[in-house]
Amino acid sequence: MFENINNLRKEVDKRRPLQPDLMNIIAQKFREEWTYHSNAIEGNTFTYRETAFFLREGLTVKGKSLREHLEIVNHAEAIDYLQEVIKDRDLTERFIKDMHAILFQGVRDINFSPGDYKKEDNHVLTITGNIHQYTPAIHVSVEMEKLINWYNTQKITMHPIQLAAIFHHRLVAIHPFTDGNGRVSRLAMNLILMKNGFPPAIIRNENREEYYTALEQADHGDLQPIIDLVATEVRNNLELILSA
Repeated sequence: MFENINNLRKEVDKRRPLQPDLMNIIAQKFREEWTYHSNAIEGNTFTYRETAFFLREGLTVKGKSLREHLEIVNHAEAIDYLQEVIKDRDLTERFIKDMHAILFQGVRDINFSPGDYKKEDNHVLTITGNIHQYTPAIHVSVEMEKLINWYNTQKITMHPIQLAAIFHHRLVAIHPFTDGNGRVSRLAMNLILMKNGFPPAIIRNENREEYYTALEQADHGDLQPIIDLVATEVRNNLELILSA
């Protein structure tokens, strides 16, 4: 699959620079889809159409909470910030904390400080019914430092798609924040992809069960499903750019 994706990317690169109007439309599509799907996976009830309307027109959607509106606008701002700094910044603990802070700016009904690591342990009920314990809060700083060191070592030789998928799983497995870990992990994953010239991998809400199953399989040492899922989404978006 990587060979096929590399060839698609070469085809896209041959056509650069793309027309500015076309690039703007593609960027807008990715921004809206990425924001909608990443929030929908976490339970936001906005439809794709409502998400696009709110981002384009700035008008609130009737029947939706302030919290859900903020999740939409903050995620879009996180994408904008990522694109602004992508040439000058690499993946660091500071960048990950900055993403988290942007995602929760202005949100009042929370019991944590945006951008700060969790103070209490957390866990989740997996899709197979098991209780999965994340990294204890006391060990988060050490594990995050190890993760960034692993990234800096592996980025030299590992294919960017494989690197992005595994980093995403490892960050989710640490679960360093009280809330927002999935969204932050997908932003970090796409920073890796986009720094290496690939489009973002947009994990779709309709593939939510497959996505969570792949993450659980990775917890037990089988990384291939999450790598394949990310690779498929990158390939789909390269094909979209070519078709456009």
